[in-house]
Amino acid sequence: MERRDAVTVGDVLRECLEKSSMQGRLDEVRACEAFPLVVGKHIASMCARPWIKNGVMTIGTPNASLRSELNMSRGRIVRGINEILGKDVVREVMFRN
Repeated sequence: MERRDAVTVGDVLRECLEKSSMQGRLDEVRACEAFPLVVGKHIASMCARPWIKNGVMTIGTPNASLRSELNMSRGRIVRGINEILGKDVVREVMFRN
């Protein structure tokens, strides 16, 4: 039996993700994983694990001073996460207590 048109496992997985509409959710998970890379491990360790719904990343913060500091950097955080991912996944970042 002769093989024709060999495809990589990565290509097969990408195709399956696109067909099952899971790519969007995978991008959201990657965006949450990119948060510590943008703000730093120390700051990220003080925050609750981020989550995303409809392009809005929500992050729990332990106190008002950290929340205020992060609020001033919202644009930089959104740009940094989207730059790491190579696509616009996060539209907005919200900080809650």
